[in-house]
Amino acid sequence: MTVNKLLKMAFATALIFGVAGASLASDATPRKTEAAVNSFIAVGAEPLPFTLKRLGGDPVELKPLLTQKAVMLVFWSLFCGPCQEELPLVDQIFKKYSAQGLEVFAVNLDGEKRSKAVDTYMKKQGFSFSVLWEVLEGVSYLTADSYGVAGTPTLVLIGKSGKVSFTHVGKTGEADLENAVQAALAEK
Repeated sequence: MTVNKLLKMAFATALIFGVAGASLASDATPRKTEAAVNSFIAVGAEPLPFTLKRLGGDPVELKPLLTQKAVMLVFWSLFCGPCQEELPLVDQIFKKYSAQGLEVFAVNLDGEKRSKAVDTYMKKQGFSFSVLWEVLEGVSYLTADSYGVAGTPTLVLIGKSGKVSFTHVGKTGEADLENAVQAALAEK
């Protein structure tokens, strides 16, 4: 075996064990891109505006909702086990607080080509929040990368003040999420 082949095998092994190790060490499914590394949106930051299409096809623009509602963004994938565990809690919180001004958008990273599977999953689960389609430009996610999302599920909560008030990567505890939503709704 040549040195070049040995180096390639060592690199592939390190890559496999590095990704598997990160996945096992966290409640999040890793997805790192160059743009996302070390750039997660900070609490207190201005949310980055976007317009994404809903599962049904109509566009949703973030900017008009700011200061009108508290907005929770959940970046997720059908292929993410922790996401499937997190979404029922998100839906429970949405149902409890939507009348008080909470809006929830589950930003799906799988792409519109999976629309039938996502629609079937949403209906089967009975979720009442909206699904938005992330836009993929080349190998970069337009919204997720601008927010610094490096794993799924990732929650970004924007308070009624129009600023990011809570962020979390991986599964969130019910009490932590409910407290964060109550605080976001109380902002002026």
